[in-house]
Amino acid sequence: MAASDQLMFARRLGPNARLLIWLLAGVACIVADSRYHALDNLRSSFSMLLQPVRETLRVPANVAVELGGFFTRHRLLQNERDALRAERAQLWVSVNASREIARENAELRALLQLQARPGQKVVHAALLYQGHDWFAQRVTLDRGAVSKLRSGLPVVDASGLVGQLSRVYPGTSELTLVSSPEQLTPVFVERTGQRGLVAGSGRGQLELRYMPTHTDVRVNDRLLTSGIDRVYPAGIPVARVTRVSRSQSGPYLRVEGVPLAGLDRSRAVLVVVAEPQVVQAPPPPSPASAPLSPQVKLP
Repeated sequence: MAASDQLMFARRLGPNARLLIWLLAGVACIVADSRYHALDNLRSSFSMLLQPVRETLRVPANVAVELGGFFTRHRLLQNERDALRAERAQLWVSVNASREIARENAELRALLQLQARPGQKVVHAALLYQGHDWFAQRVTLDRGAVSKLRSGLPVVDASGLVGQLSRVYPGTSELTLVSSPEQLTPVFVERTGQRGLVAGSGRGQLELRYMPTHTDVRVNDRLLTSGIDRVYPAGIPVARVTRVSRSQSGPYLRVEGVPLAGLDRSRAVLVVVAEPQVVQAPPPPSPASAPLSPQVKLP
């Protein structure tokens, strides 16, 4: 039996009726919103309520975009860094090459300022390489017998005496540096004119030998070639005195010096070649100036 508060024979709405009711309600809402804007406040309220949900749903996409951008920027920065490093290396090579060219130009300008003395000529040469034995104090030049060079000729640079040619080949020649122990160079002290012999020590140093203890030699004195050996022209700078000490047991001073020439840095040098002096014979006397022969009288 039905309860006392329930109607007998009550009927529910069918699906079609409910659909019709919802359609009418929807049409009424659309008309009210489009004509009277009755649902704007309701729409704003729902938008504010759903804003956190939208932000939350957007987070994975934003994270993915940021990660992709990070890796892209990181790759671009790495490529730019590698390009900058390569460019910096090229710039350093160019700077070093420019410095080397400037140094060679300065050295060549200084060599061009050297004037050959009367009766001499100079041959420009370049240092090719130093031998395998670095302690031999020998280097190889790019000029030889083809350039009319011969053994024994002096070699100078813009600062002073470099050495002497020891061997000459057709296209190259071997230069023995003035600092070699095999070299003895007659010199004189520029300040006093005192003559002596400079010998190499093999370590880039020079020693002025056989100077008596009473000789006036001071630090910073320049030693020039004396020319008495007829090998080195007189007046070529050889060394600068760096140390003078007196031996208690020997009769000679110990005078040490450093070469003035760039033995370990010169690239271009001059080989001094002496030309033979041509002595011109006096011209024969003219007939007008010839003395008259005495006349012989016949008996």
